[in-house]
Amino acid sequence: MVRKTEVDITPDKSLIKKLGLVGYRTEQAIAELIDNSIDARIGGRTEHVHVGLDFGRRQITVTDDGRGMDLGELKDALTVAKETKDEEGDGLGQFGLGMKSACSSLGKSFTVTTTKQGRQPTFTARYDEDQWLGDGSRDWSNFEIEEAEEGSKHGTRITISNLKVPLYPNQLSNFRRRFGIRYGPYLKNGQIRISVGSRDCEAVEPELEEGTRRSVDIKLSSGRKMVGWIGLLKRRSIKGDYGIHIYRRGRLIRAFDKFGIRRHPEVAKIIGKISLDHVPVNFHKTGFLEDSLEYKEAFAMFKNDPTVAKVLRSSSSQKTGTFEIRSVLEYDPDTVPDKPIDTRMSAANAKSLLDGADNMTIRRGPLELDVEFESIEEGIYQISCSGNKARVAISKASVVFKTFKNPLFLLGLIRIEAELVACNPSKYADFVVERNRRWVEFIDKFLPKPETRNGRMEERIVPMPNYSLEAELVELHDHLKERFVHDFQFTGLSTLFPFLQNAYSKIIYNVQAMKGAGQELLEIISDHSKEITVLLNPKPFEVETVLKVAEHSRFMIIREYAERLSTTWATPEKAWLDLYIEVNKKKVTMYRDELAAILAELLESNLIDPKKLRSLAKHRNILGEIETCMEEGE
Repeated sequence: MVRKTEVDITPDKSLIKKLGLVGYRTEQAIAELIDNSIDARIGGRTEHVHVGLDFGRRQITVTDDGRGMDLGELKDALTVAKETKDEEGDGLGQFGLGMKSACSSLGKSFTVTTTKQGRQPTFTARYDEDQWLGDGSRDWSNFEIEEAEEGSKHGTRITISNLKVPLYPNQLSNFRRRFGIRYGPYLKNGQIRISVGSRDCEAVEPELEEGTRRSVDIKLSSGRKMVGWIGLLKRRSIKGDYGIHIYRRGRLIRAFDKFGIRRHPEVAKIIGKISLDHVPVNFHKTGFLEDSLEYKEAFAMFKNDPTVAKVLRSSSSQKTGTFEIRSVLEYDPDTVPDKPIDTRMSAANAKSLLDGADNMTIRRGPLELDVEFESIEEGIYQISCSGNKARVAISKASVVFKTFKNPLFLLGLIRIEAELVACNPSKYADFVVERNRRWVEFIDKFLPKPETRNGRMEERIVPMPNYSLEAELVELHDHLKERFVHDFQFTGLSTLFPFLQNAYSKIIYNVQAMKGAGQELLEIISDHSKEITVLLNPKPFEVETVLKVAEHSRFMIIREYAERLSTTWATPEKAWLDLYIEVNKKKVTMYRDELAAILAELLESNLIDPKKLRSLAKHRNILGEIETCMEEGE
């Protein structure tokens, strides 16, 4: 006989708190609230959405003058997973999770004040995480909403306080630019006006190379169409700001996505826009469900479309680096707007820029310069003149270029010297020869030499043979060297992953940032690595929750670190010690059984210096614990 039992499956009240742990970036969470405002706009008029960052009160506000909500609509908005949008409709919302998860990710408290259009009462709902969870009950029916006299203005205001995320000054300009991309179609059509702080966002339009824009109109097997365009940027991006902006129902889901294209400098001029209105998104609308049949078909059809393929070939055929180098060599402060050279460039991008440079002829007033990139017997460059013509031979392979973070600086100096020689060959020709000799002598003498450990050579940044950054993080490492101006350091399993004994379906990497810089690092990593869920200074229960609910199998924990980080990769001693602290002190217990085995292998391979490990442990006041681990390892 089968017996049936009725049970209460009311969700735990901590669900609202846990919804905020899905890996939102601050910008994405605010965008969720802007989406709701756009859904509430009144037809035929421009809606104003204002985003405020109050550094003094540490509050974030999102205010609109849309149609507002009555009591029933506000109740629905506060109800977890209350679906109010038709899947085939025009709304940006869909899952009934956006407002709750977005507000909870930003702060522990939020207030919603709303007035319906048409001289209606004003309703206010207040959520406080500690109070909500403090009664210890599972009762969801005791949420209070206040009602006041009719409001003078219609619309909704959401105020998030007791923030979980930091505020920093350049967020304002970053948000304006990002929202200008994200909501470009709405802004351009005059449907909405978004202001961040005291300034409005403007629709961001890429500067295209003339005649390169091509329409994309692809018919799918379902009969739907995938429409948009693709073209070439005027200036090749050396920072990764190229690719396809992917929209769904007019809202940007991914910016500069490498949709149907490879991540490579050869195609770093590709820019485009495509609408995937039919492709399902994850519940916080930060990405598409890439395993869905709709996404796979759209990806394949876009990649193989003849128009897209033609533009890709056109981009690949243009030598990487020629445009950037020409712009510096031709720079004239009297005729060109003042624009400083961006110093943030990785070694990989610097090499790519030089490797792709073509020979070129440029004019500087009456002077004609023939710039040729070739191997020369001695020095960095040679200059020869004849009348108003000068030939500049530059050795791209010179070790001097490797010491410049951005080779454009050195090329600019060479151009200036070529002009001086052309104007007065007898005075400057010998000087250039001597200058070349001094450059090489200086670099040879003062360039840091590889250090020796146990008789083996190692570079200062790359710690040692058989110990390296996990392969899938190498590109991210170079990206951070370009974009992130503060100190950072990969540590823990970011470098120790090869020493894990067992196979894990989910991997937690570690990176450290200077105090106060973690949120900016989180945003850069999240933008670059779509398949990594990033957490900033998470508490143990937060890690456990995210591991259960997140879609991805790769996670990155950012810890803010008070001391200066001298290298971008931790030494083996520090990496293992950081992993030990993550497991035993931060209670991220996933790799507890692996600690001793990893240490034993590192010791056996002479990758760890026991004295250095003890010194670091003593500095962290855990020497006794580490001594015990080392005895087990030895």
